[in-house]
Amino acid sequence: MVYTLQDSCNSSRVKDTRTLARLDAMDQKIVAALQADPRASWAQLGSSVGVSETTVLRRVQRLRETGALVVVAAPDALLCGFGQPVLLEFRTAPGEATALAEKLAERADVRFVALLTGRSDVMCELIVPDRRYLTRVLNHEIPAYGSVMGSTTHVVLKTFKTGDQWSRGLLDADGGSTELQEVRGSAENPARLDEMDMRLLAALGQDGRRSYADLSHELGLSETAIGRRVTALTYSRRLYFVAMVEPTTLGFEVEVLVHLRVVHGHLEEVATKLAQLSPVRYVSATTGFSDLVFEAIFRDNAALYEFLSETLQELDGVREIEVDVVLESVKRAFRYPLFVPEEERASVTSTVPAAQKQRRRTREQAATKSTSGKQTTKRTTTKQPPPD
Repeated sequence: MVYTLQDSCNSSRVKDTRTLARLDAMDQKIVAALQADPRASWAQLGSSVGVSETTVLRRVQRLRETGALVVVAAPDALLCGFGQPVLLEFRTAPGEATALAEKLAERADVRFVALLTGRSDVMCELIVPDRRYLTRVLNHEIPAYGSVMGSTTHVVLKTFKTGDQWSRGLLDADGGSTELQEVRGSAENPARLDEMDMRLLAALGQDGRRSYADLSHELGLSETAIGRRVTALTYSRRLYFVAMVEPTTLGFEVEVLVHLRVVHGHLEEVATKLAQLSPVRYVSATTGFSDLVFEAIFRDNAALYEFLSETLQELDGVREIEVDVVLESVKRAFRYPLFVPEEERASVTSTVPAAQKQRRRTREQAATKSTSGKQTTKRTTTKQPPPD
């Protein structure tokens, strides 16, 4: 089957924040509070960090406008039925890793790309509609990029966590690094997403802090109905909210990708306990040479060593550990591709919300005016209403 790939939400790559300076102490605490609850009200955020709502609002707006902070809602591709996540790792010829990473980052079906040091040089998360598509990507498209000397494929069977609470120590007086809120229940056989759910995901994919009132106006549902749908999607783990920031701006210098081999019968237990640890931002069960893959962030190598030698040692059932250090996150775009068979393309395109189409036209018109040099646009600042 031939597929047409179209973006569903959050259609631009996340702004590169690698060169941003470290944030001041108050900004760091505000970001940590947002990572703990990306949809917390301004009053809740202010109470968490000990400043007024106005101060929090002003600082968050500045961080978002500069690209230092991105707050989005993202669906679980597997649970929402958008496609199969696959983790790919590549070994490249010397000096060719960056070029391969950039080519992978240009793909609409790739959501995450990173440069590694360890067994592999580059890794990415690919979303595929079926095995034939994956076969074509692995056997034809990626080899055409050149420089690939070997690859490893891990099919994601279940995702246990996607979230950024690694900065919690900035809020806790004791700098705690392991305890986290209870992991939500498993989403076995969730209800099929309807058209309104799809429109809601697209709207929140642009801005994860949009208020229910704003969403109600765009989607034509009551605020109560919007709230019920968001609650149902998050409780079933099909939707999660993420406050993304470059870890180095908060003083966290080490990011790692860890593969675990687990004793048979301990997989669920180990994965659930890992998901409860605040340094861990992602956990999934996969096929391949490892049983679990997780990503974690630490202040420095000493904190990483403590985690490996003490925290992981307390988990029963772990047989082998392999750690790759993330040298650079090239792409971290929380969007999902729509794989549309050619014969269905017209009908699916017609369901894209009119407001989303209008936003796209507005951006294109603004870009045209900017490049023509015939008109300049004065930048204005508007206050974002707090989410309900």
